[in-house]
Amino acid sequence: MAGCQRLAQAQHKFKTLNTVNNGVELAQVIQLSSLYTDRVLEDIHKEYGSWDVLEMQPTRGVWDEIAVAHFQAAAAYRLRSFVDAYTRQLSSFNAFLRIFRNMTQWSLPVLYTLSRDLCDVAQRADHQLTTSSSQGGKLEEATRAINQGFSLCMTDREPLLSKSRKWGTFRMANILFALYVRHKAYNLCDSMIRALKASELPPLEQFPMSDQVTFRYYRGMLAFRNEKYTSAKEDLMFALEHCFRDSYNNKTRILVCLTPILMAEGRAPHSRLLRRYPPIKAMYGELAKAAKAGNLRRFDELLQEKEQLFVNTGTFMAVERVRKVAIRQLLRKIYVLTGQNSRMSFQMLCDGFAAAGITDIDIPEMESVLADMVFCGYIKGYLSHDHGIAVLSKLQPFPPL
Repeated sequence: MAGCQRLAQAQHKFKTLNTVNNGVELAQVIQLSSLYTDRVLEDIHKEYGSWDVLEMQPTRGVWDEIAVAHFQAAAAYRLRSFVDAYTRQLSSFNAFLRIFRNMTQWSLPVLYTLSRDLCDVAQRADHQLTTSSSQGGKLEEATRAINQGFSLCMTDREPLLSKSRKWGTFRMANILFALYVRHKAYNLCDSMIRALKASELPPLEQFPMSDQVTFRYYRGMLAFRNEKYTSAKEDLMFALEHCFRDSYNNKTRILVCLTPILMAEGRAPHSRLLRRYPPIKAMYGELAKAAKAGNLRRFDELLQEKEQLFVNTGTFMAVERVRKVAIRQLLRKIYVLTGQNSRMSFQMLCDGFAAAGITDIDIPEMESVLADMVFCGYIKGYLSHDHGIAVLSKLQPFPPL
């Protein structure tokens, strides 16, 4: 059977673009939603009345396989048969990987496009399966396939660095980060970071800024989850400062993690920032106000109200650290109101807390709180357990936050 002439022309176009190493245009035409794909499918449907002819197209080589599977996936996608579309897209992706191992840097845009489309159709297929009470798992399978593409980039042995597939490593890592986070497979994220650190790659600073920003967001977010707040702050600040100015959603995601880190340092979010990012205001606005005012009772009420939100977003442990700022501010209030005496009895401080609405704190707990304040650098001084007093430094007993 001769097959479909219009599809044969498309197969030829794919092979020609491969021959001339035009990865940018090839990546454009091989998108499931590209205008070129739309035109080819429209022409085939006009001529044959359906897309059944795609099943009968002969193939003579890998690029023919890639092209036919691509158009089969695109046709199924338009018919909203996402499970079938996923199967075809995975076939196209795997066929491409067979030749990708012998290709150079020019082919990376094609890998990115195929990976993104595979993720999209896998998610839709899983949704379609679970809606019909069937088992999903397509996205996990797609993740394993994409990981092969990542490995082929990271382990490339091309001697000429300018032609190396290594330049695609961080872009593919970022795609995998998104998938791992979706699966809550944070251990796989940590393993990938270790693999990247051990690999022979050019410095991160030499990669495109978009790759740097996304990678440092994920690395910062993972450090945040592991309570490594110093390194998390460094990466998240970089991501925020270099993120595209109008990327509202991306900046919001960064600020969800970064804001409580800064709040724990006594840096309350600016009113301008809260106006620009309502989700951040809803999460942290009132908490920041309570912490700054030393209103520990109100802070604890808000923490309890929003506990589930903070647990769901993975920010609860970081927000709990901000409570120390509220305690520090309350202690400073008591210090000022009692005449700035450098010797403050534990009992007097308990009374001060009780006056502020914190009635469930006794002397041993107060001593523990003060020891933590001194250890964390929120106050300067020392404790006398025998005399039951805190002896504060006469020079800046409450160092600036």
